[in-house]
Amino acid sequence: MRPLFLYAPNLKRYESEFLDSRKGWKSISVTGTYCAFNCKHCGRRVLESMIDGSTQGKIEKEIMEAISRGDEGIILSGGSTSRGDVPIWRYSNLLKRYSDRLTIIAHTGVVKNEEIARKFKESGVKIALLDMVSDNDAIKDILGQPFTVDDYLNSFKYLKKVNIKIVPHVILGLSKKGLEGDLESIRLLQEVNPDALIIVGLMPLVGTQMNASRPPTPEEIIVALRTARDTFPNIPINLGCARPRGKSYLEVEKFAVDYDIDAIAFPEDETYEYAKSKREIFLSNACCGNIVFDIFKVITS
Repeated sequence: MRPLFLYAPNLKRYESEFLDSRKGWKSISVTGTYCAFNCKHCGRRVLESMIDGSTQGKIEKEIMEAISRGDEGIILSGGSTSRGDVPIWRYSNLLKRYSDRLTIIAHTGVVKNEEIARKFKESGVKIALLDMVSDNDAIKDILGQPFTVDDYLNSFKYLKKVNIKIVPHVILGLSKKGLEGDLESIRLLQEVNPDALIIVGLMPLVGTQMNASRPPTPEEIIVALRTARDTFPNIPINLGCARPRGKSYLEVEKFAVDYDIDAIAFPEDETYEYAKSKREIFLSNACCGNIVFDIFKVITS
């Protein structure tokens, strides 16, 4: 079987006998809590959990701290501009000074053209993360954005054209077409040849317009993981950090172990014990998107 990577970045409090997120890669919002959109499932709440990097001084402070404690990378995120992209490129002159010392993973938002993609590249971004949404109604009614499915697909194409690794996220429970719509997001990504794929699930957040929504069931997540693995047999498939929790979801992680899913973010202790006798395990405090580099190191070592 493939090696199994277990990840715990500094996105939330997580402590186990084998991983501690306090040692994890920093997640920094370059816009603070600002976003031009107010998505019904997020309501800017996700930004509140990130480190405020809304000025050059704040970002540099966090970068220097990350380097001093020996981190190998950082996660840059933030709210979108009205054009759709997360304006990480505003700090290009600062970021490229440190890009040879840190792997920069970025949530890019929608990238409207190759020029914007190139700005991310010039900022030292090595890996780009962006959700893939399969239906225009969800983009309009849930995300509140004036974009289309093609805009999302083209974003990956522009980023790949400038040689940034692309790692799409598929959020189960987001499509207005139900599970079939979420699975369509996976199938559509065959157009862009992703470097890895991360499956996550809607987590109804208090204070958002979707706080009463039904999260994806364990069975639905398993179907999506199976579909992703079968559709993309040759790239890493990850069970990402943003997903429903609870004892009933343990079966999802065990399925991931048994079905050759490459990585699990913030695994349960029981999953670690279950996996030890089945697969070779590698532990990391990186963002799980870094698997595009981690797996290459393991294969070539």
